[in-house]
Amino acid sequence: MIKNFFGSCKDIMIKTVGKLEGSNKRVALARIAKEYGYGGKSFVAKEFKAGRDTIRLGGHELRTGIAGIDAFNMRGRKTVEERLPNLTKDIKYIVDLQCQTNPQFTSTRLYTRLTITKIRNLLIEERGYTNDELPTNQSLNRVVNDLGYKMKRVMKVKPKKKIPKTDAIFENLKNIHDEVKNKDNIVRLSIDSKDKVKI
Repeated sequence: MIKNFFGSCKDIMIKTVGKLEGSNKRVALARIAKEYGYGGKSFVAKEFKAGRDTIRLGGHELRTGIAGIDAFNMRGRKTVEERLPNLTKDIKYIVDLQCQTNPQFTSTRLYTRLTITKIRNLLIEERGYTNDELPTNQSLNRVVNDLGYKMKRVMKVKPKKKIPKTDAIFENLKNIHDEVKNKDNIVRLSIDSKDKVKI
């Protein structure tokens, strides 16, 4: 009978069961499978796009009257920080010895000369991790960035080639040169030096 009934109300039943959640859905699928008879689990799994384990659990809930509790919070992959709670502390220990701030103080981000591969090797050599338990380099890079470090060398502060006083200095030299250029008793010396020298 269920076969004939399902044939005429297929879409309605699928949409109705699809709106159920958790134990209610599993029990409904198990009841349909039970009414179907032999091959009911396979039939329901195919038509309702449900797993056979789901239907089997629904059958257990139907027989015992005890509804299973879905532990959705236990699903999924744990983050690196959850699996290795000391990882961030160990990375900070390693990187802090090698980091420097922006010499022009344009940001508070810290820069390090270390590469992710080097940090990985130091975690293994100095902090006792194994290569297998450490996450991928991409995940390590994310942790390092989250800690506020930048995987980039800081260029030394480049000296400014021109400062506001430069124009004033050369203007002063020009004025003096114009004053004495026609005098025969004055010798003009031009000296350029990279460091202090005795004359």
